[in-house]
Amino acid sequence: MTEEKKGVKELERELANARAEQYAHHSRNATKNRDYSVGGIDPNAVEKKSPDTRDVPDAILLPKKKRSRTPNNPWG
Repeated sequence: MTEEKKGVKELERELANARAEQYAHHSRNATKNRDYSVGGIDPNAVEKKSPDTRDVPDAILLPKKKRSRTPNNPWG
């Protein structure tokens, strides 16, 4: 097909494809790798529980801190 015989629809479609390709070319950005699990957890690690008041003689410990139930809020 020559340029004169192409209809308006084909020309609009070609223009849309060209614009999409140009936008895709300019919008490609390098993304950062946010995977911080390179080191991982020590395979020999053992879970250590904090001592309770009855485990330590003559110790008065503060009550355990309640975890907040609001997600993504570092202050409360």
